[in-house]
Amino acid sequence: QSYIMLIFLAAIWGSAFFNYKIVLKSFDIFTLAGGRLLFASIFSIIVSVFFLHSVRIKYFFSKDFYLFFLIGLINYVIPFIFIAIGIDKMSSGLAALLMSVGPFYAIILSHYLTDDKFNKLKFIGTCIGFFSVLILVYDQIYITETTNLASVLFVMGASFFYIIGGLLIKKIVVRYNNQTITCFSLIWATLILLPLIYYFSKNNLNQVFYIESFYSLIYLGIVSTAIAFYIRAKIILDNGLVFMSQVSLLIPIFGVFFSYVFLQEQLYPSMLISLFLLIIGLSVLQKGYKKN
Repeated sequence: QSYIMLIFLAAIWGSAFFNYKIVLKSFDIFTLAGGRLLFASIFSIIVSVFFLHSVRIKYFFSKDFYLFFLIGLINYVIPFIFIAIGIDKMSSGLAALLMSVGPFYAIILSHYLTDDKFNKLKFIGTCIGFFSVLILVYDQIYITETTNLASVLFVMGASFFYIIGGLLIKKIVVRYNNQTITCFSLIWATLILLPLIYYFSKNNLNQVFYIESFYSLIYLGIVSTAIAFYIRAKIILDNGLVFMSQVSLLIPIFGVFFSYVFLQEQLYPSMLISLFLLIIGLSVLQKGYKKN
């Protein structure tokens, strides 16, 4: 059952990338990011506050409000905007592969900022992971010329900010449960983006609108953000963080598969080679975590 939930979660997160492309047919990047956060916030409030009763609203006004604000900014606002900017100029399958570099960022930062240090297997896995991305980036930018360096850096930057956000969450999770942190940081992220949506999106009202873009926006908010969080929390509670981290092996597979099936995006040899090396690198990394 735990592995079924893990595969399901990977499919949800992997499906987010092609839905980004669908949303961008009708909406700009700020409306995409803000809309995703708005639907996620509403769903999280309804579930956590009124059904699970796991969140107390009074904590929103606590002395730690600035931490919820920072998590909302770093873990949601910046990554969502960066992904939207980058994926607009590349295939969703490529974005899924680039985002999978996150675990390698995590081990480097954890080595210097936490007690989770490198060992031989972690170092080898990290080297393989970054080599796989190097092959992919060089081919897509300089050989097939399907994207540009700026777009690649935006997507990889989003992955980096996710890791920073995760480290912030680890600092505060001793004081608040996961539902409280997620719910309040989502609310702050939505509040941050609302003025940006008004300022940057008011001139895009006459843009062509596709109803499937709206459906994909709802899906990104409720399923890929809110529901995915509850599944993630359940997996961690039942099996631990090391088991949960295996999801990073599956996300790029689903991301590339969905981009091919739903958007008929071209699969380049470099993408398949990179995917193969990425899975090897992540597998070695997993063995390094288990060795610890």
